[in-house]
Amino acid sequence: MTFFKAATMSAPLLEVPAALWAELMAHLRAQGGGVRESGAFLLGHKTDADRVVLRFLPYEQLQPDALRNDHVSLKAASFAKLWEVCRAEGMTVVADVHTHPFGPGQSRSDRANPMVALKGHIALIVPRFAKGNSRPRDLGLYVYEGNHQWASYSGSDVDRLLRLTNAGVSQ
Repeated sequence: MTFFKAATMSAPLLEVPAALWAELMAHLRAQGGGVRESGAFLLGHKTDADRVVLRFLPYEQLQPDALRNDHVSLKAASFAKLWEVCRAEGMTVVADVHTHPFGPGQSRSDRANPMVALKGHIALIVPRFAKGNSRPRDLGLYVYEGNHQWASYSGSDVDRLLRLTNAGVSQ
């Protein structure tokens, strides 16, 4: 069984400072405790061609019980808080990220319920609850095409689309 289909739209480049990436992976690993999903919104600036991540906003900061179940669950009020943070900081949501217990494939729920249901939104899935050294090529990268359709990327394609940089971090 394969989790990835051929990409049908070009994906924007996602740039993340390496130090921020390490901090994000450590946070996801700690929040999930190796037993449940965890996640965050990636905030920054975007154009049609690229997105630059400047910080992350963990789901549990928007909604304390977001990780109570074995999956991530956010209520509408959490999104109101998210947009408020974006406005206050002059940023936008450039992607979301969450962990899965095994591989980086999307679940049926992930496909049916995008965190941001706007065409071009990027969703990242980190396998093994972010244990170990999660590199871009280990992730699933999904670009929302609308109407519950996704372009899917894995392996070397994610390496090409998700670039870790030495840029400064605004946290």
